[in-house]
Amino acid sequence: MPNAKARRTTPVDHHVGARAREARLEHDMSQTDLAHACGITFQQIQKYESGANRVSASRLWQFAAVLGKPLSWFFEGLAAHKLSAAAVKAIEADRKGAISRDEGGKIDPETMKLARSIAGIKDEKLKKRLKTMLTTLSAG
Repeated sequence: MPNAKARRTTPVDHHVGARAREARLEHDMSQTDLAHACGITFQQIQKYESGANRVSASRLWQFAAVLGKPLSWFFEGLAAHKLSAAAVKAIEADRKGAISRDEGGKIDPETMKLARSIAGIKDEKLKKRLKTMLTTLSAG
């Protein structure tokens, strides 16, 4: 079932797209050239570069390989940007539903144990009801 709420792009998506454009122009490549190298249409390149579409990790990996840039290059300068309160709120809203992580970025062991337990339930109807209940409880 598709997500009822469309995922919005964030200031990070706009930054990464702008950096992709910058790298493409450094290599004197057209959008069509980059698109051909990645097996996509130039319209998709336009959408990535404008920030209208998010760049997936695998697509970013392709861009980095074709454009000869390390992945980290696409994020350089991002920390220097001061994000508006609305931008921060949008990014945080996008993280809603993310798995709990500790300060080191590791997934909380209790959360993983619970997720494995839910995944192990064979009765799909029961599993769906349990997920609905958990979602309701976490919203409160």
